[in-house]
Amino acid sequence: MKKTVLISSLLLAVQLQAQEMEIVTMPRLRLGIEAGVVTLFGKTDRPAMIRESRSYYYDHDYDFNCGFIFDGQLFDFFYFGLKSEYSLSGRFAVAAGIRFSYGKAELDSDKDYFLWKIRENETSANYVKINSITQKSYYIGIPLEVKIFPRRTDYFVRHYFIIGTALNFRLSSTGDVSFQNVQMEKYASDIVAQLGQPGNFQGYLYAGFGLKIGRTNHPFGDIEFHFPVYLYGSDRLNSFTKAKDTVGFGARTTLHIPIFTKRRLAYKTNN
Repeated sequence: MKKTVLISSLLLAVQLQAQEMEIVTMPRLRLGIEAGVVTLFGKTDRPAMIRESRSYYYDHDYDFNCGFIFDGQLFDFFYFGLKSEYSLSGRFAVAAGIRFSYGKAELDSDKDYFLWKIRENETSANYVKINSITQKSYYIGIPLEVKIFPRRTDYFVRHYFIIGTALNFRLSSTGDVSFQNVQMEKYASDIVAQLGQPGNFQGYLYAGFGLKIGRTNHPFGDIEFHFPVYLYGSDRLNSFTKAKDTVGFGARTTLHIPIFTKRRLAYKTNN
């Protein structure tokens, strides 16, 4: 009888202990493949060589096809990259990586064309008619991020908040000029040289929210929306946009692949 009671007590203790134990996933490392876009809004930085006209907006009988340059500019970044993300706990993760970005800015008239001064002397000035000027820039960058998960439980769909920064270093820039008269294309290289080059460094801060889709112990995806995005760094984002007070928004998707996972047994807690 005593032997039976002893065995029963041991079985009950084991059962109670088993109920108080759980498998806990230790901090893990995962590889991310990302692609995204950032759209920035800024004030126009008008090159000194531009001649424009707003007269026809105030005189309906004014017949002049030379328009004006818009006061605001849009600048888009498209990027893709690789990053590693390390889970500090069930609610926090940090990430860093390498990113390649492509930016495009365009200067055009609200009407048919604007005038660009190519040379000037004491008695005269020579202008060409331009439909638009496009500037493209290529960057290599380093993103640094922190994710915050309000809930510890790893649901299949799980929301989170993110803050981060991207440090971008310009690799090269190119320019393209669209003339109203194709015979003026011989001046394209002169105009591109007059534009100058964007700054060698620019960075931006961003905050936002995202959705994790999938279990973290398997490959899973993220969808994120960033707002606001605030630019800092160089005073010359491109040849057409003032960097000061430039803000925007962005979106990104990422595929995560776990490459390190560690598990251990631990007592359950009420937290």
